[in-house]
Amino acid sequence: MQTIDLDVQGMSCSGCVNHVSTALQAISGVQAVTVDLANGHVRVTTSAAVTSEALIAALKVADYEAQESLKT
Repeated sequence: MQTIDLDVQGMSCSGCVNHVSTALQAISGVQAVTVDLANGHVRVTTSAAVTSEALIAALKVADYEAQESLKT
């Protein structure tokens, strides 16, 4: 199991939180998603097979720009 932290741009409401969570939970191997709307931070708990690139790609399809977070 691993944790991946992402900075996500464009989230402004609880609907965005739901949209981001749904997009990430659709990826096989994602076990938990925690969204910090105020700080634009998303923490994803995954199996070792999931990469940050896969998470970022799923968010891009959902119309959110993201990058791996340097802060935890």
